[in-house]
Amino acid sequence: MTLATLMYHDVVSAGRWDDSGFAGSAAAHYKLETANFIAHLDAMRAAGTTFADPDTVAGGQYDGCLLTYDDGGASASVAGELMKARGIRGCFFITTGRIGSAGFVDAPALRALRQQGHLIGSHSHTHPANISALDAYALHDEWRRSVDTLEQILGERVHTASVPGGFMSASVLRAADAAGIRTLFTSEPTTREWHSGSCAVLGRYALLRSDAPATAVALAVGEGSARLRQWAAWNVKKPLKRWAGPVYRFARARLLHGRVQT
Repeated sequence: MTLATLMYHDVVSAGRWDDSGFAGSAAAHYKLETANFIAHLDAMRAAGTTFADPDTVAGGQYDGCLLTYDDGGASASVAGELMKARGIRGCFFITTGRIGSAGFVDAPALRALRQQGHLIGSHSHTHPANISALDAYALHDEWRRSVDTLEQILGERVHTASVPGGFMSASVLRAADAAGIRTLFTSEPTTREWHSGSCAVLGRYALLRSDAPATAVALAVGEGSARLRQWAAWNVKKPLKRWAGPVYRFARARLLHGRVQT
């Protein structure tokens, strides 16, 4: 059995990129207009996609397609309702230090998402620019504070998380494991799962603002070369992100700024 996990972020009205989640051109690159997102969901359903139960995935059963959402932007409520109307359940990873602030979900919204059957997990507490660069104490604090905050809001154990920015490392994994996280999602575009300590590590395929519904279908069911292309692009970008650091992020933001304005 294999699991194809898709990674979304925010769902916003046309052109209103800063209404939900983190502001700026780099973040907007990952935000879908609402009409396009609806088309993604309907195209996947029309293609006969089998959607995984997020609670089952968290329990170690990997089969079908899982929809996940990073950051915890206010549009999580919109995405949750749109999925619920189509009988789909997903997983929302929350930057807990932003809960209740402008553009982000609040505690009642998180409880409502959980009541709809969606799973709530951690996306760290502060969403560091490069979480892998933190020392052991700071890493533990990021995961533990985030998990504790969500558990207090939801009244249940939280054991699922995603790595902010895709900056995965052995130290990030060790700290997540120590904080009680048992399923950790990365930004690595793969269906392969692996295990370290008590933690299962799973990859995801990213959906971008410009992606058509056909791309979501191809990534969900493994049609054509969409998965291979994303894997190749990721492996070119990964060393640049890790070693160029702030220079890479600055250049990327400048490049994307013009695209978002069009």
